[in-house]
Amino acid sequence: MPDRQSPGRLAAMKSAHRGRGKTGALAMALVVQAILLLAAVVVMVAVPSGRKDPAFVAGKRISLPQRELDHRVALNEFQQAAGVSMPVEKISAVSLLAEDTLPELPELPSDSFSPFVLENPAPDAQAMLGESGLSAALEGLGGGVSELDLFGVREGAARFVIVVDTSNSMFERQRDGVKYRFDFSLIKDEITALIAGLSSDTQFDLIVYEGGSLAWQPQLMRASLANKEAATEWLRGLSESPGASISSRSSPGPKLIEGGGTRLDTALKQAFSFAPEVIFVVTDGEINRSGKTISEEEVLDIIRELQRSLPEPARIHVIHYQTTVSKPEEVASMRAIAGRNSGRFRQIEAVPVE
Repeated sequence: MPDRQSPGRLAAMKSAHRGRGKTGALAMALVVQAILLLAAVVVMVAVPSGRKDPAFVAGKRISLPQRELDHRVALNEFQQAAGVSMPVEKISAVSLLAEDTLPELPELPSDSFSPFVLENPAPDAQAMLGESGLSAALEGLGGGVSELDLFGVREGAARFVIVVDTSNSMFERQRDGVKYRFDFSLIKDEITALIAGLSSDTQFDLIVYEGGSLAWQPQLMRASLANKEAATEWLRGLSESPGASISSRSSPGPKLIEGGGTRLDTALKQAFSFAPEVIFVVTDGEINRSGKTISEEEVLDIIRELQRSLPEPARIHVIHYQTTVSKPEEVASMRAIAGRNSGRFRQIEAVPVE
């Protein structure tokens, strides 16, 4: 028959079994916590930190010498003082003369002073360069084109001819039974000044005319210093006698004789043969063929035909040399020659010889 245990014994055995289970679990928990604590200590001690300890660095110390420091302090005090305006006492003046007692200024004669007229004008720089020879030293800078100025008619050209009337009326004319002589050196001086100022690459020639025409050279000449001196010498040597003629004059250039009179048409034919860009004409206005006047229409027709021989029309400027006798029809013809050929017309007074 099986051994039967009492109910009290069974209960005691169950209670003892539960007590042993709780004690084992507690011990296991304590062991796990000890292991975790040990691992944490090892990690903190064995693994170094990647951050560096902060280092203290002192900034640069600025120290001013005592003298400079004193200067800055004094400067700062001066600037503060300068910013304050200083009071100034009112200044008054007392006139030593009674009112309206000043004497009036003396009047100057109006004809003794003029602020708009230069009695000694500055010399032309271009002419001074030419006379000194410096323009020849500057060869090539102007490209052959010279600034020309003849009696105030200004023009720029690389090839030009000056045509001058040397008939007896340019030197001497009679009016109301009185004979007048004129100073032809006025014309010579003006042309000489123009030649002196030429650029060395400019080409030029001179022509004089009356019953025929005479050129200084057979072709346009380069304005070298030697050629300018030679042209000036030839021009200065022209006789100013009313009886002089083309037949009696001489030069290296050719003569063109087409009968008597005052043959501007002949001189223009010779001038156009040099193919110039510009022609200056200096004349008293007489144009005749053996005493018979050549009309304005005929002169213009001749020039029109001559212009056709050039690749580009030449510009013709006319300087009217006014003597004691000036006919309206002559002046009209001179104006027409300039106006129809892109030129300018200018009148100058002939200077009588005392």
